[in-house]
Amino acid sequence: MQLKPIAEQVVVIVGASSGIGRETALRFAERGAKVVAVARSERGLASLVSEINASGGQAASAVCDVADFAQVEAAADTAVRAFGRIDTWINAAAVSVYAHFEETSLEEFRRVLDVNFMGQVHGAKAALPHLRREGRGALITVSSVEGIVSLPLHSAYAASKHAVEGMFDALRRELIAEGVPISVTSVKPATINTPFFNNAGTKLGVKPKGPPPIYEPAVVADCLLYAAEHPVRDLFAGGAAKMMVVSQMTTPGLVDATLARFGVEAQRTDEPMPGDNPGALFATRDDDRTRGDYGDLARRVSLYTWLETHPLARILASGGALAGAGLLLARGRRNGSAT
Repeated sequence: MQLKPIAEQVVVIVGASSGIGRETALRFAERGAKVVAVARSERGLASLVSEINASGGQAASAVCDVADFAQVEAAADTAVRAFGRIDTWINAAAVSVYAHFEETSLEEFRRVLDVNFMGQVHGAKAALPHLRREGRGALITVSSVEGIVSLPLHSAYAASKHAVEGMFDALRRELIAEGVPISVTSVKPATINTPFFNNAGTKLGVKPKGPPPIYEPAVVADCLLYAAEHPVRDLFAGGAAKMMVVSQMTTPGLVDATLARFGVEAQRTDEPMPGDNPGALFATRDDDRTRGDYGDLARRVSLYTWLETHPLARILASGGALAGAGLLLARGRRNGSAT
């Protein structure tokens, strides 16, 4: 499967007005891609398109609530009208509510699932006919480590991301069986320093946050840029995400005990918020920042993710480690023989 170079691509980014989506849109535009930004916030989209165009890039936008399939289809049509085709489609829109399961209303559960899961279904449904028409392309989901490892206080969000993983796995296997050259990639971030936590619904009485370590949005954007050119199955944005998943697969009981002991407090700040704050769950918030409030804690680079997106360096590093181990073993044998 051969994907186009980024400079030759038309890229649709859903959830582009702030956070990961905005950082990714700017990075794709810097690399020469034509960008179609999609989100609920008209003001956020306008400032993004203006920023890209002012820097010499090319961008268009479509205001869209991903829970409405007709709006998502219209966004895809906007991309084709503006630039003639779609080469990569990235689903990055998400909402959340931080609350105990028993305090999360059915309406809140449905809204989180409508945006985070059905929004991904709508994006894939809208994108695939255009990708098929081009004869190749990339369909990328910004999922979460919580698609595998559920955190307390986040039952609706974790459920939505588990559903995303199941749907994309099935879709990927269908396309492979059909021999269609469309890559399907799941990018699973750890905690990322975006305005997500400012805009999440919360019933905790304080502003929520993600458990440490925290990474900058550029770590996720690096994964998305790589997946647009390389047909990779999964990428973890932040080594902590990979470590959490390995722990879940090998010692789930220990993960249960650890998150029960530390997971609740790890997601609470000391900043008061109204006890029942819906955030951006149902209404649009015009927050067009890329980064959130945790820049003093966030890591700019994940060595694990950097190696995953630089395979030659990973091979060389692995080879160097094996060679080093071999030398140490040989030296140990020689010293043992000498004694």
